[in-house]
Amino acid sequence: MITAVAVTVLATAGVLGFTWTSRAKPQPDQPPAAPKTVAVTKTDLADYQDFKASLGFGAAQQVTGRKAGTLTWLPAPGGAVDRGQPLYKVDNRPVWLFFGDTPLWRKLDTPGLKGPDVKILKENLAALGFNAGAGEEFTPATVDAVKRWQKAQKVEETGLVDPGEVVVLPGKMRIDSVPARLSTSAEGVLMSVTTPDKAISASVEATQVDVFKKDMKVTVILPSGKETTGTVRGVSTTVQEEKTGDGQAAATVAVDIGLDDPAAVGDLNTGPVRLRVAATTRKGVLAVPVTALLALREGGYAVQAPDGKLIAVKIGLFAGGMVEMSGGGIGEGVQVVTTS
Repeated sequence: MITAVAVTVLATAGVLGFTWTSRAKPQPDQPPAAPKTVAVTKTDLADYQDFKASLGFGAAQQVTGRKAGTLTWLPAPGGAVDRGQPLYKVDNRPVWLFFGDTPLWRKLDTPGLKGPDVKILKENLAALGFNAGAGEEFTPATVDAVKRWQKAQKVEETGLVDPGEVVVLPGKMRIDSVPARLSTSAEGVLMSVTTPDKAISASVEATQVDVFKKDMKVTVILPSGKETTGTVRGVSTTVQEEKTGDGQAAATVAVDIGLDDPAAVGDLNTGPVRLRVAATTRKGVLAVPVTALLALREGGYAVQAPDGKLIAVKIGLFAGGMVEMSGGGIGEGVQVVTTS
């Protein structure tokens, strides 16, 4: 029994010994792999910058009451007020919203009065269905239109309009906040309003604001990562000082951006977003992936032809993993070596 075990071990040892000392057969030399190449393309390149911004309803505007009396009704924040609708009530009499860019600064009660405030009144009456004639003169026809409008509103038909009875704003408004309280004086700051449409606002460092131009398109990146587009509606000419996260002061400029498709943000009313802007663009330039670019020891850059020859190039804009280049021997369709 012992002898049989010893033979088995020796036999196994002999196999192992043979395995450890045997050599693999020599393999024939393999030809070097062909270098991977890519064609020089003619394309457009754009270098993008991202900016922090906020989704909301644009800049808020204060509404100041000018009619003496007691506040008896106020709108709820978040609601919208259209032309000819009450913005608030004083002594239970409505103060209406009119559209325009010139506030009423005097009582309009005497035929013969002329001015842009009269024109605003007549334009709004006409839009509400009460034709008061054209022009900037307060006429008997205007008085008649005012009375018909007042009758429809179920208020005293005086034929005159006091400046405290109408608030003139650029258009339909959304109630942003209402610091005023019922049973208090109707004079002073009563509320703040915004446009009813969602918009993007950004405070951009003054040194970078030049990339924003009125009417230019920008990409809006929502918190979900979804992208939509916007249009720059305005760039402020006023520089403001803001505190940064580290407590330092920064000079900033406000940029207002409208959403091209407000529905794209869904139910999101407010929140942080990012803006992506094409800061630099190159149209119809020759470009290759940056992985094809070689830095030369003596300085400058080159690309390598499939035969190994180096071709010196002048580089331009880097964008999206591509690099703009020019130089002798470089043209659209030329193959160059790349590392990936």
